[in-house]
Amino acid sequence: MNIKMSKVKIILIVFVLAVFSANKINAQVGGEEVDVVVGYNPILADAVKVDIQGEIPKTGSKPDTLSYNVKTDLFKVAYRPLKVNPIALPKDKPEELENVYAKAGFGTQITPLLEAYINSNRSDKYNFGIYGKYISSQGALENQDFSDLDVGASAKFFFNKKIAVPLNIFYNNDVLHYYGYNNEDTVLSFTSKEVKQRFDYFGFNTGFENIVENTVKIDYKIRGGFTRINDINKYNEINPFVSAFVETQLENGHETGGTLLIDHYQYNGPNDYKNTIIGVKPHYNIINDDWSVKAAFEFNIDDNGEFKPLPDAEFSKDLIGDKLVFIVGADSYLKRNSFKNLTDENPFLADTIVFENSVFYEYYGGIRGSTYGNFSFNLKGYIKDIKDMVFFVNDSNDLKRFDIIYDDAKITGVNVELSYFTAGKLRILGAVNAFAFSDLSIDKPLHTPTLDWTFSTDYHFNKKLQAGFDVFGANKSYALLPGNTIETIDGTVDINFAATYKYSKYFNLFVQVNNIMGTKYERFYNYPGYGFQALGGLSFSF
Repeated sequence: MNIKMSKVKIILIVFVLAVFSANKINAQVGGEEVDVVVGYNPILADAVKVDIQGEIPKTGSKPDTLSYNVKTDLFKVAYRPLKVNPIALPKDKPEELENVYAKAGFGTQITPLLEAYINSNRSDKYNFGIYGKYISSQGALENQDFSDLDVGASAKFFFNKKIAVPLNIFYNNDVLHYYGYNNEDTVLSFTSKEVKQRFDYFGFNTGFENIVENTVKIDYKIRGGFTRINDINKYNEINPFVSAFVETQLENGHETGGTLLIDHYQYNGPNDYKNTIIGVKPHYNIINDDWSVKAAFEFNIDDNGEFKPLPDAEFSKDLIGDKLVFIVGADSYLKRNSFKNLTDENPFLADTIVFENSVFYEYYGGIRGSTYGNFSFNLKGYIKDIKDMVFFVNDSNDLKRFDIIYDDAKITGVNVELSYFTAGKLRILGAVNAFAFSDLSIDKPLHTPTLDWTFSTDYHFNKKLQAGFDVFGANKSYALLPGNTIETIDGTVDINFAATYKYSKYFNLFVQVNNIMGTKYERFYNYPGYGFQALGGLSFSF
């Protein structure tokens, strides 16, 4: 490739980003593409799960596209807030694509589970599928019951074997109750209707992308769509969105490109809120045999004309081949605090929500390594400066609900991740995150543990039987009550067991025993989990 061709590619990329910026279309990255033939590994007592963040990017990794799926991507504080539901169902894809997959189970706390997936055969013209799942449960406390329904459809169409057009639609109905009024000091009772909350979330997205190299040698991916969430009080938020990503390979391991994200929020409630945020993030990477540099600079501007420049840079160097790699970098990003994202973190919010976006600046360094066998590790130290970080505080007028306060903070921490596996037989994973806050104006980092850890293992006894343990832990956190009283929330250790028996080619039996120690951890003050739970059933596919 000559220099003139490289310049043409860069000009084309800048032109595409400029066109999308000028149109100022509204955006959010939502409604993920769904592989509809997917098995699930039920995990009970989701209220006490702790997810570890902070993985060091791999050498030569591309900068992330602009996104604001807060729970999975942009909320990069080491401890991720967890939704207080007794059961979550992470996806576990079957090894082979099947046209029909179904699962049914029943557990303690009167917990029915139903799932069904129907998928088309693979085709060079299109594929599609539909899915549905339902789960509900009842707790020991008054009004601790909940239900969750998910349905949707996904398709992808292929044109001339060069362009793919995905289409996704989805609907989620999540019903829960504000049951956080049961404690030793107060005897209260409410009817289910008085404390019921329901979130209806639905939307669609579509777009197009190249799937083979084109004549100008530019990879691109365009997405657009719409989401809406309503609650039981008819408060609602709409999110039309569009995003675009382009990239091209230059000479000698160089690559350049950019991302565009435009999203609009309009919340209708006690405190109406409307904002459009445009983000543009050009990047340039240099990838050599034993070192790499990536650099990006994100520009965000909103309706108020507030401009937020967010630089991103990383350097990595192989110390002992690719078996020991040194990494140092700086990352910054905007966390969009929408009604959907905030209620995902804490579904027990009061009605009077105040919306502010958070800005994160992270500086990190560490090493990543692996042996010639099956052992690997990540070690990372980091410092984060955060503007307008979200904390949850009990509403002084209604302690079973929570207000949001924003505070600037500084976090210093370390993350360690270890893994070991033998193919088809044993898998062991472990991670620890420890960090400390400073420069807070509030007395304590409310509802935010500063130590979390996880240990996971599973073992294949033979071709039919597989079993494993997951252990999660978090240290204490704090709640702020009326009168500026600080209440300590105890930490937790949660031990879980799961096993699957492949009865035949088409049928599997499964059992899940969670929170074996029966710990009723309070992720949010006065909202204990469900304690010991068990769930079992069968699945089939063909």
